[in-house]
Amino acid sequence: MKNKNISVLINIRLFIGSILILNLGLFSCEDFVDVDLPQDQITGEVVFKDNATVEAALGHIYAQLRETAFSNGRSSGVSYLMGHYADELDLNAIDLPNVQVYADNNVLPSDNTVKSFWDTGYAVIYEANRIIEGVGASSELLEADRERFMGEAKFIRGYVHFYLMNLFGPVPYITDTDYRINREVARMKVEEVYQYLIADLLEAKGSLPTGMVHPSKLRVDHWTVSALLARTYLYHGEWDRALSEANYVISGSGASLEADLDKVFLTESPETLWQLDVAMNGTNTYEGFTFIVNAPPPNSSLSTTLIAGFEIGDQRLSSWVGSVSDGSSTWYFPYKYKQGTNTEQTLERSIMVRLGEVYLIAAEAAARSGALSEALSRLNAIRSRAGLPVIASVDQGVVLEAIWDERQVELFTELGHRFFDLKRTGRVTEVLGALKPDWQNTDRLLPLPESELLINPNLEPQNEGY
Repeated sequence: MKNKNISVLINIRLFIGSILILNLGLFSCEDFVDVDLPQDQITGEVVFKDNATVEAALGHIYAQLRETAFSNGRSSGVSYLMGHYADELDLNAIDLPNVQVYADNNVLPSDNTVKSFWDTGYAVIYEANRIIEGVGASSELLEADRERFMGEAKFIRGYVHFYLMNLFGPVPYITDTDYRINREVARMKVEEVYQYLIADLLEAKGSLPTGMVHPSKLRVDHWTVSALLARTYLYHGEWDRALSEANYVISGSGASLEADLDKVFLTESPETLWQLDVAMNGTNTYEGFTFIVNAPPPNSSLSTTLIAGFEIGDQRLSSWVGSVSDGSSTWYFPYKYKQGTNTEQTLERSIMVRLGEVYLIAAEAAARSGALSEALSRLNAIRSRAGLPVIASVDQGVVLEAIWDERQVELFTELGHRFFDLKRTGRVTEVLGALKPDWQNTDRLLPLPESELLINPNLEPQNEGY
């Protein structure tokens, strides 16, 4: 595809009914209805006349999150690439230059993956905006359905902006599908992005009723929104609000920590708040295909830094880490997802949000607020599940360090958590600078794609260091 700015790119990828339906083959037919539309009917009133077409539109977005966006579980997604960019994964292969630049923190503005993160992210945002506008203009939908669809789309818009901001820093927060507006967008200050993001999540939370819980967790619901809101408040330094949202999810969602570590990532885990459906029954996750290895040496393996972060007796080391050996050397790999091939029935789906993270959000927010006993209660729930002794310290600094250590071994190789944690806690240069010879503090942000800057000068300036 030719290089284009946000508006042109998004405009070319117009969210018309015909393209939407053609792409529905990527999504499970049992969850989203296949609805055929004439190719010339592309207005909001036509596309969103009934629930089935909106469901199909949302299904297309979920498929993009699984297949092409930054959230995909392949080697082009943030779990894999930002795992190398941080200190979770080591690259063993010498013939993967697209991954090597992440391992070496030498990503350039011309990098294709950087462009893909940006392009696919804003493509999903465009489609979410298309739903918001189309549903809002529809007179045929019932009010309750309209609210539900709007809430789901606003969550997705916020979720993708959350990632773009954490990868690139100041970014445009796009809330319109008008190419005349979008082709001249400028970057917003991070604080402004947070305000738009929080507003979207609050509206989404209010639009999705508490009692509407999807048993399969394949769709965003009220509790998914609240969990992301808790994460957003934590990143923004709003400790009391982060704690309130996290406790709200823990006490009200009906989700619970899965006691058996080997079952945490199964499709029916009670811990899952949101997971992506597979393309067809019997397929499993891209994460399993990407990370599980059978022969040494693997292309990528878990870093010695991460392995050393597990305490003696931590059962996650035996349950969530696999190994291969050639007789003289041993390599370790992520083994959270245990299916690397198809099975008779789908056993695992890519988990986007789970309760284990929410416990650690509550722990950190409580510790930051000075509520150390509550912080330890949430922290020790995660530690106890892993077979580790409880922590009893009443020193705030010690408790925070323990929480950050716990996040490292609980959330490793899950959607960039480690790199984002190092950045938001101010430790990124201290930690990565000691491990990576070429690390510079400016590497805390990826560069904006050079093609976007060439076409739309309003996106200037490029991030420092590039």
